Amino acid sequence: MSTTSTFSDPNLLDWLEQQTDEQLEEAPFGVVRMNRDGVVIAYGKSESHITGISQEYARGKYYFTQIAPCANNRMVAAKYALPSLDEELDYILTYVCEPIKVRLRLLKSPQSQYQYFLVDRKAFSE
Repeated sequence: MSTTSTFSDPNLLDWLEQQTDEQLEEAPFGVVRMNRDGVVIAYGKSESHITGISQEYARGKYYFTQIAPCANNRMVAAKYALPSLDEELDYILTYVCEPIKVRLRLLKSPQSQYQYFLVDRKAFSE
């Protein structure tokens, strides 16, 4: 795997786009790689550990209704309608897990092949 990028790295989208689905498995934060329609292509090990949702179950499902309906709102899911997106926000995941405070990063660009939903458990600002 190429040098791991950090969660808040301004070039993170470029780094993510260069990684294979298998390389994303080793990211030190949760990574959900979705196609442009919101269907899960890759679901990283860290993401699976944070949410309790298996990678096998997540792949091929529409992220915001079948995997994370707790993020299917104007604060998160609606932002993916924008052509470009690079935003960090504090959030509490509540779907199949106990409420977990996390820092989210929402990423996509008109040039990117995929869109990304990233989760860092350690970065929540209290």
